[in-house]
Order: sequence, then C-alpha cells, then structure tokens
Amino acid sequence: MKPITDRQKEVVNVMRMKLSEKQALLYLEGQGYEISARTLRREKAKLNKMKLQRLHLIAAMGFEDQHLERIDTCELIGKLYWQNYHICKDPYKKVMILKEIKELQPYISSYYEATKEVVNPAGQNNTSLPETTVLQVE
Repeated sequence: MKPITDRQKEVVNVMRMKLSEKQALLYLEGQGYEISARTLRREKAKLNKMKLQRLHLIAAMGFEDQHLERIDTCELIGKLYWQNYHICKDPYKKVMILKEIKELQPYISSYYEATKEVVNPAGQNNTSLPETTVLQVE
C-alpha cells in the first residue's frame, strides 16, 4: 500500500473543490502539474477506486499524529481563551470568551473518547477506574 503522489493530492483537491474539467486543468497547471483532460479523468477514476486503500493508509500512518495535533490544538486554544479572558476588561467580551470556551469542550471530550477507543484493543473493558474489593465490617 503506497501513499498517493503529490499530483494525486492536487487532483483530490480539485475533486473536493468540485471544479469543472477546464477549471481543474487550470488549477493543476497553476500548481505545476500540466496534464491532459484524459489524464485528469484517469486520475480521478483511479483515486475513486483507491478510497478504501487511502483510508487504510491514513489509519496506519497518519492517524495518531493528526489526532494528537488536534488535541494539542484544542488545549492550546482553551489556554489562550483563558489568558484573554483574564486580560479582558469588557464584561460583554468576557461572556463571549466564556461562550467560546464552553463550545470548545465537546470537541476536546470527543477527542479524548476517541483516544480511549484507539488505545484500548477491541473488546477490552473501557473503564478507567480499577476494580475495587468491598470489605464487609462485622
């Protein structure tokens, strides 16, 4: 399973932007890839056939880095929000910052939940608390 080429990445970008064939060819030329309309159609078809392969590649190679980057980014954003909250003098702006902090929380929580699913093997108990033994006192 080999990663897609830089040219194929640009063709994926063209597909995501839903450009017409003419626009796509101009875009690709601007990116340094002068190709024919026929080659573009062939690349699109190849990429459509490779969807599952590409997902497996992402899961195998880049998922952990991307996942950690998103967690780190959300935590940094939260930290900066709190710094700005403490600096801010305007009560209205402080409320807006608090609203942004609140709206960030579900993202962080979902990343932490996803992390547990990635780290724990399938079928393993997901509880984070160790089992405890109850002692009976007579």
